[in-house]
Amino acid sequence: MRRRTLRGLAAAALSLSLLLFGTVTPAKAADNANYWPYIDLLISAFDKGRDGLTPTEATALIQEIVGAVNGSKVDLLDRLDSQVTNELKGKAEAALTKVELLRVPWLAGAAINSMHDAAFAAKAHIATVSGNDAALDTVSRAMIALFTELNTAYVTVDADEGTNIAPGPRRYFRQGLEQLIQAMTPSCEYTGMPNAGVISYVCEYDGRTVRAVYTATTNTYTVDGGAPLPGRIDAAFVHDFLMAGTARELAERALEVLVREGVTLP
Repeated sequence: MRRRTLRGLAAAALSLSLLLFGTVTPAKAADNANYWPYIDLLISAFDKGRDGLTPTEATALIQEIVGAVNGSKVDLLDRLDSQVTNELKGKAEAALTKVELLRVPWLAGAAINSMHDAAFAAKAHIATVSGNDAALDTVSRAMIALFTELNTAYVTVDADEGTNIAPGPRRYFRQGLEQLIQAMTPSCEYTGMPNAGVISYVCEYDGRTVRAVYTATTNTYTVDGGAPLPGRIDAAFVHDFLMAGTARELAERALEVLVREGVTLP
């Protein structure tokens, strides 16, 4: 139910943007199409692992992560190839490729070690690429994919071995999400002619620009020439509109899940 609710809220927000702004948002939102399964998987791992896993649930969870990885691997590695270091790409490629080994208990350990190293390497790279919007977006996608993969693997191990390993890395996942959300902040500025009752709010991120214009005579504002919206400019709405389809959108959803589940910072 929580998974459907979360995806429902995202779909509702997207539908509203489509209704108001035509084809601007879908072009951006398509960038995340292959990555939403990781958010589904994060929720699924909590739901299935809450009271331990049955063999059937463990198999289903592994199949979910294999499906998520296979759906995003090519896109993610292509992004890493053009945006980030070969060192991170190599670790991510190894970790994502080894996901199939989770099906074989005696091979899972080596796969999990690879996932662990790659996830924390991606988290560390947030600082190194901060200031480069495109590279930061790519590293963020890698971190979300790799930590979700790692969490799924540990949930299955905990259920099988009676351990409690999964909560540890989750804290660092939350820390990384908060760091990248802070780093992925658009540059915005109010301009215009307040005395004439016209105010502009322009935001830029990764080469994209969104302009909101408020008109006092009608007490409405528009975003990129879309339909008039009531009241003064809602900066948060403008930010969300600009950042639709970026890794920040995914990170915010993932962070919501972790906070709701009581995951604390390290």
